Amino acid sequence: MISFISKTAKILYTIVACVLLMVVYNEAWRITALLGLHSASLMKFIVGYSIMFLGVMVLMAVVIKPKEIFSFLGLNGNMTKGLGIALICVLPLFIVFPILGSFNTDATISFVLRKSILPGFMEEFMFRAFMFGLLFRYAKTGFFWSVILPALLFGTLHLYQGHDALSSFAAFGVTFLGAVYFSWMYVEWNFNLWVPVGLHILMNGAWVIFTMDGTEVAAGGLISNIVRVTSILLAITITVWYKKRNDTKIFKYPVWQF
Repeated sequence: MISFISKTAKILYTIVACVLLMVVYNEAWRITALLGLHSASLMKFIVGYSIMFLGVMVLMAVVIKPKEIFSFLGLNGNMTKGLGIALICVLPLFIVFPILGSFNTDATISFVLRKSILPGFMEEFMFRAFMFGLLFRYAKTGFFWSVILPALLFGTLHLYQGHDALSSFAAFGVTFLGAVYFSWMYVEWNFNLWVPVGLHILMNGAWVIFTMDGTEVAAGGLISNIVRVTSILLAITITVWYKKRNDTKIFKYPVWQF
């Protein structure tokens, strides 16, 4: 374990670690291809994400004591509470989508695991717990600065969902804002990773289990986005209410300070 003293050194390590993790991300899929795993197979995702998980743990062990890594990443948070909060916040999607949309006949257990559960967990684990966590909790940069790099990388990964420049930009914008939203919920719920994980998985789940205009891409359609915004506003309202109930204010941390 390396103990960086200066804030500059911590930030530089975080940036290097984020770049290295993106290399691991790209190479993980190359490895699954070399192993001959089919692009749509569940095993491909399990192997690929396992490699990324290992990459995060190795990079974390460089600067965080091994016994503190799970706590730092928020994996020791109350899972029942975190997933319960997420379920309440995402209820609008699961009420409206079945009424105005239809059930996706391709939504098998394997399909939901590949499109919702596994990516929902791993993306929060990588971008929120690891990248955002290193900048915000380890390097002590303000919320705004801590969220920028992970949000940019997170948004960039979804550019492929557009079929032209405009739709690619829309996918980037939606996922960028989603990264800000998940990061805020992560912090306000005391770094319980299961809150953003639950939100991410359930939002993805609604997108893949039901078929509506726009649910084939991250950007969404008019109705699906109205419902998504409603879900986000509900989450913000519940969070603010919970904070007031416990005599705690939101944004009790540096936001713009670098």
